[in-house]
Parts: sequence; structure tokens; C-alpha cells
Amino acid sequence: MQKTESEYLSYKQAMEILGLRNYRTLTAYIKAGLPVIEVANSKRIKRTDLDDFMTSHYVNNKEE
Repeated sequence: MQKTESEYLSYKQAMEILGLRNYRTLTAYIKAGLPVIEVANSKRIKRTDLDDFMTSHYVNNKEE
């Protein structure tokens, strides 16, 4: 059986994608505007929302 990737990530899956080690940092991202979907005490983060959030916080550090 092949495992399919879900568009909706658990907090743990989102943390793995982002390379985060603790929930405190993920909570900070959520407070900064990362959208969360909550249904019946189950919280999920949509993969495209995660990508959009990270892209929107891109900082260009090129020296001029």
C-alpha cells in the first residue's frame, strides 16, 4: 500500500517540514499569522497555507 501525502498536516508533520524541534516555535508562527484549521478538537495546517506563510516572510539578505 502506497502512502499518500495529505494536503492537511498535523502540527507534528508541519514541524517536520519546517525543521522545527519544539511546539513553541510553531506557536509563534501561528501567532504571526499561520492559518490553522480546527474541526472537533483536531487542528491541521494546510500545506499551501504553510508554503504561502513562509514565502510571505521571505527576507532578502543580499549585501548591496
